[in-house]
Amino acid sequence: MSTSATLPLHMYIRPLIVEDENDVTQLEALCFPPNERAPSATIEYRLKACPELCSGLFIRDFDEDTKEIKNETLIGHILGTKISTDYITLESMKLINDESSGTIAIHSVVIDPKYQKKNLATLMLTDYIQKLSNQEVGNKIVIIVHEYLIPFYERVGFKVISENKDVGKDPEFANSKWIDMERELVKEEYEA
Repeated sequence: MSTSATLPLHMYIRPLIVEDENDVTQLEALCFPPNERAPSATIEYRLKACPELCSGLFIRDFDEDTKEIKNETLIGHILGTKISTDYITLESMKLINDESSGTIAIHSVVIDPKYQKKNLATLMLTDYIQKLSNQEVGNKIVIIVHEYLIPFYERVGFKVISENKDVGKDPEFANSKWIDMERELVKEEYEA
């Protein structure tokens, strides 16, 4: 059976809004260990300060009679901010969004475990990168990842820079080796 045959129907990607905060918080809690998940206040800040850098993957349920949307279920998200440093630091993970910066930091990429292994994270990241590139909101995207995730991020165009020593200094994050990765944002040109 192909992966696409098991994809959920009526998927939709849209910017996250502050009203999505509870669903985003629940998904973070479901997918990350306690020391790696963003607190509710941080999520709320990111959704208010920079919703254009926060994207959600939803499944929509429709009323069969009226064909109107009955419900949206968040199954994945990306949370980002603009940071004033070249790479993610402990300081840049706080409640800060430097609107004048050209560096976008992705703080979380999450897919509900029920929907993993269907290339949905790749779909969501590809959409995110394309939108940010074409909107010209920054020059590059940076992320810190566990070593085992490097091949996944390389498939969507990220390059390894080096080990992130700053985040590893924090006792909450010291149990893992964190790797800085980046991806340039280039607007796609179309011929007329």
